[in-house]
Amino acid sequence: MATKAKKFVFGLKADRQLDGDKMNSDFVKKVVAEGGKGAVIAACMQCGTCSGGCTNIDQMDMSPRTLILMTQRGEWEKVLKSNALWMCSSCYICTSRCPRGVRPSDVIEAVKAIAIREGIENNSTRFNQIFVELVQKRGILFEPELMQKYGGLQAMIDQAELGIKLTLKGKMSPFPAKIKDPKTFSEALEEAKQS
Repeated sequence: MATKAKKFVFGLKADRQLDGDKMNSDFVKKVVAEGGKGAVIAACMQCGTCSGGCTNIDQMDMSPRTLILMTQRGEWEKVLKSNALWMCSSCYICTSRCPRGVRPSDVIEAVKAIAIREGIENNSTRFNQIFVELVQKRGILFEPELMQKYGGLQAMIDQAELGIKLTLKGKMSPFPAKIKDPKTFSEALEEAKQS
């Protein structure tokens, strides 16, 4: 008679989670290949430290801890439908506090890239794509242009009062800034695309 393996309490086997669920190694490998190379996803012990430090947790439908768990399990549909991917501000508090070195921020960024490549479309992906296009165009973001491209004229009118206050406090320029060395920026951008 075969004996059932006991769950680890103080450590994790490479292919199992603390709750005994099987890891989806194919999905985990896909996330790691996309940019989560430093994220030791299998080491997550679901302690919740990442979620406890998350500054946007009240805006998310899934905590960073749960998102890592869903990634481990390969529950792509749940991860894909979650707004947590798009509400993450990449502040890296979750990553800096993780006792196991899991790097939830890197996992979230990698999953976002996979989602965009697989064709997910929502307001957040549209915003991100416009943001990237504008930074590639100028080398620096010009907020009024982002607002106009994302929300149109009505969004600019709605945010005009805030824009004026930011401009008067020196937090935003009414004119587009220029980077000092556009050639070096373009070369760095091309290098980043290739890696």
